[in-house]
Amino acid sequence: MSRDTSRLVTLMAEAVDFSVRHVEAGGLPFVGLLVADDGSVSDPGVNLVRETGDPSAHAEIVAMRHVLQERGLTSLKGMTLLATGEPCALCYRFAAEHGVDAVHFAVDRTTVARWGFDYRSSYDALGTDRLLIAQGAQLVTVDRGLEPFARFLELHGTALAPQH
Repeated sequence: MSRDTSRLVTLMAEAVDFSVRHVEAGGLPFVGLLVADDGSVSDPGVNLVRETGDPSAHAEIVAMRHVLQERGLTSLKGMTLLATGEPCALCYRFAAEHGVDAVHFAVDRTTVARWGFDYRSSYDALGTDRLLIAQGAQLVTVDRGLEPFARFLELHGTALAPQH
């Protein structure tokens, strides 16, 4: 995908808006989507851990699996992953293993932890910070980036056990 910053900001803002609506419908504040080099954008992925019983059904992985299956691909080369919250170690590893070119997020791991979703221990456990994709991941600041997390806590009073 073109590294057009204004396009990334627009898509991230749309992902954040989707995340707020998803939280208001009972979901978690994590949304992932993929943008291909040709500019096509995937449907948003949401966390489906509770619904499916699959502990790896994180929003970003759901989005990546959907694109792989829908398009009959074996690689996500040439794609950029956007996430409302910085991906956890499992999601970074999945992205790296499937050839995602870049990762951008609206809220970093430390800020997400302050809002009650602390999965930072997963990085050391899986050696994520040694992955080039994680080292190159970038924050994309959007006006309402924290809103999905704030709305979740407003509705639920506390974050759930980490199942990003």
